[in-house]
Amino acid sequence: MKTKNLILLGIIVVAFSACTLTGESNYTPSIQLVKNPVNTKGDSVSIFYTDTINIYRMDTIHVGDTLNFKVYMNAFANNIKGYYMTQSDSTTKVLLPRKSAMDSLFSTNSNYNQGIFLLKKPLTTLYFPFQYVAKKTSTNTKLSLRVLSDANFEFNQASFILITPIVARK
Repeated sequence: MKTKNLILLGIIVVAFSACTLTGESNYTPSIQLVKNPVNTKGDSVSIFYTDTINIYRMDTIHVGDTLNFKVYMNAFANNIKGYYMTQSDSTTKVLLPRKSAMDSLFSTNSNYNQGIFLLKKPLTTLYFPFQYVAKKTSTNTKLSLRVLSDANFEFNQASFILITPIVARK
């Protein structure tokens, strides 16, 4: 009986000593839409793949349309350092959540008007809703969304671009 217990203890010691407790956890973060954007009437707007990786095309919208977006970011075992949102031109406007709500999450180094959202404290996941308003006609206005994590390797960020054709109402 003692021999069996001693052998079992030896196997357990070998198994646990083989684990590296100082290892790093480097994962590429993800950024995705929770669901397709929805306009103020409750209709969803389709998103289509393009031939280019991480570039998508939204269905055509009209000047004056407001779309509700819900973005989800996950850094897995790492932490999110920042979230970046860039518009290609002035044909659209992004309406952000209340400033007081954003101030509770993002540091004072953030610049909401420029689309720079730097986190105050470490978070592995972030849910970010915003509205997207079409102001002028355009054939391909772009909205770029990017998340940056604290992973210590070259793939510490993820992004995608939405191309949106905007037409005038008839």
